[in-house]
Amino acid sequence: MAYIDEEETEAGIGMSEDDLQNRVRQYVSDAIQYIDDEISPLRAESTKYYLGDEFGNEVDGRSRVVSRDVRDAVQSVLPSLMRVFFGTEKVVEFVPRGPEDIAQAEQATDYVNYILKQDNDAVAIFYSVFKDALMNKSGIVKWWWDDSIQVSTHNFEALPEVAMGLLLEEEGVEAVSVESYPDPNLPQEQVETMEIQGMDIPQLYDIEIRRKKPINKVRIATMPPEEFFVDAAATSMTNAQVVGHRTMATISDLVAMGYEEDEVSQYASDQVEFLDNENYIARHPDSSGAIDFGQNQRRVQYVEAWCKIDYDGDGIAELRKICTLGENFHVVNNEPTSDIPFSIFACDPEPHLFFGSDLADLTKDIQRIKSAVIRGMLDSLAFALYPRTGIVEGMVDIDDVLNPEVGSVIRMRQPGMVQQLNVPFLGKEAFPMIQYLDQMKTERTGQSAASQGLDPDVLQSTTRAGVMATIKGAEQHTEMIARLFAEMGFKPLFRGLLRLVIKHQDQERMVRLRNQWVPVDPRVWDATMDVSVNVGMGAGQVDEKMAMLTQVAARQEQMMDKLGLDNPLVSLGQYRTTLSKMLEVAGWEDANQFFKPLPPDWSPPPPPPPGPTPEQEMLQVQMQDIQVKQQIEQEKVMQSAQREQAIDERERTRIAGDQALREFDLEQKYASKVDLELLRATLAEQESSRREG
Repeated sequence: MAYIDEEETEAGIGMSEDDLQNRVRQYVSDAIQYIDDEISPLRAESTKYYLGDEFGNEVDGRSRVVSRDVRDAVQSVLPSLMRVFFGTEKVVEFVPRGPEDIAQAEQATDYVNYILKQDNDAVAIFYSVFKDALMNKSGIVKWWWDDSIQVSTHNFEALPEVAMGLLLEEEGVEAVSVESYPDPNLPQEQVETMEIQGMDIPQLYDIEIRRKKPINKVRIATMPPEEFFVDAAATSMTNAQVVGHRTMATISDLVAMGYEEDEVSQYASDQVEFLDNENYIARHPDSSGAIDFGQNQRRVQYVEAWCKIDYDGDGIAELRKICTLGENFHVVNNEPTSDIPFSIFACDPEPHLFFGSDLADLTKDIQRIKSAVIRGMLDSLAFALYPRTGIVEGMVDIDDVLNPEVGSVIRMRQPGMVQQLNVPFLGKEAFPMIQYLDQMKTERTGQSAASQGLDPDVLQSTTRAGVMATIKGAEQHTEMIARLFAEMGFKPLFRGLLRLVIKHQDQERMVRLRNQWVPVDPRVWDATMDVSVNVGMGAGQVDEKMAMLTQVAARQEQMMDKLGLDNPLVSLGQYRTTLSKMLEVAGWEDANQFFKPLPPDWSPPPPPPPGPTPEQEMLQVQMQDIQVKQQIEQEKVMQSAQREQAIDERERTRIAGDQALREFDLEQKYASKVDLELLRATLAEQESSRREG
């Protein structure tokens, strides 16, 4: 693989191959030596303390117990840090530069968090990173675009010819072996007929294929401390002369990355790890470093170094990525770059130094002193329980004295030849010292049984306010570590991830974001977006934030009830955000399980027409009173008319009855018919005269 830029060499001002080789060899070898000689022993010591290894000053016959204060300090902080960063749905959020970038920033936030949690095992990665930071001075994260070739082998049986042809037409698929045979399911008569007619008998195929597929994804990994190197004068990534990653890669891995097998093989070694690094040896005390894995699994020291070198001869050193093979750092790739793909997590950085302190540095002396105190206490207890025995030489049977069996006989030539040398137990005098050491550890690390809610005395004898004050005081130490991780570790990481996907992802990708399949094309994103890291809270802060969010939700509900959904103060989307944050604080990462996402085209319904004014309401009341009175008067008039009509009906009925009786009487009186019409007219005239009178 060529490693000299053609344009620069054509200009005649570029650095020669030999000069580049010598410069890189010097930079890389000096930086690795600095790590192995200066930093690695400190890390190795911390690792030994964490594992509870003996100190080397142990005495035979005495207690060899080792206190585990370093491990306790590290393990007490880890759960809080994991909850801080992974107790929320989004570890980071990208901040838009203007209103037009809001949708873009939201999708970038969702996608980068998807890359972190789905494409990579974020919890396992950062558990290791945080642990390295707490006990090995720094946790190192590396990210890169993985375009290596993934090779897989598959076997298929009884494939028809058409299916086999379609399979072999797939991109990156090649046949390793093919076996054909007649289709056993064909009837014998059909086979014989086809043979007579000279026709080809249908075949089935057993085939083994090799599929080569580029990965083309963002990769994130925790770097073992011994694999990272930086020059001794560096105080940060920005001013480092050289920073890089060394590893013992297999020939197979390097070929998958694009290197030629013949070129790689000449630098192969039987060594699999770095046996000159004390930290590695401390973690792998039984490692021999030489394992036979086969030819393609042999190891080659592979280095990726980011160096500041004046390669083009313009007097200004530019950043270049340079790759080397072998122990002599033979350059095989050289290209300009603008990013260093490393992020450093440090829990206690020191100003003007690249490597700071860690929790192990704060508690190693306490572990050593506490171990000595506990050993003395146990030795005192052992002497009290099993006192030494004084004898008169030659006057007792020495085998009987040395026999530890309970009730055994000691043979003496005369009484008093054996005497127990009783030593009082003084271990109780050590308990105040142990308590003092625990208090000292608490003051240094902020971690105690009380702060973790594990001290029953504190919980029973102290008010809630006092308990929360104790917990909050301890959380300040953890919160400081989390803030440093967020600003110095996560922000550079996610800025790098954003630039990486914008640069390398050259096609749209369908991913599931917010329970919806959406196309993601980072090529249109703004690579300069700022980053905001969501730092979670401790127990006390969770209660406080939940109470605040509850109040905010109540105020939002009041505003929407009083002013409607389309009001100038709060929207339904903001209200959903409040509810989502409440779920996140409570530990539920996916708010979509409880609330549907607000559709982008949703708009609040139109407000109802405005209600009447007080004057209009008063007028309406008066009109209603008038209408009621009118209805009452109409009902009275109708009732009076009905009564008069009933009286007239009764009067007409009476008159008709009287007339009929008169006619009947006349007929009976005169026994003859009369002119009824004339009679009726007469009676009517009489009735009219009566009414007028």
